Amino acid sequence: MDNSEGVFFFVVLVLRIIGILVCVNTAKTLNRSTSGWGFFGFVSPILAMIWIQFMKPITDWERN
Repeated sequence: MDNSEGVFFFVVLVLRIIGILVCVNTAKTLNRSTSGWGFFGFVSPILAMIWIQFMKPITDWERN
């Protein structure tokens, strides 16, 4: 593995970790599933971060 592949792998790994953190923290404030959004943030970080930014919070009266 040459240097450019190692840098690319590191950047992708950092992006996935940032995706997990952003999605979990945003999901917590929106009363959404943190584990589900954390997994989605790891699998597809850019799409998950964009998607969760446009979601509305779940309130208690909407659940019943």
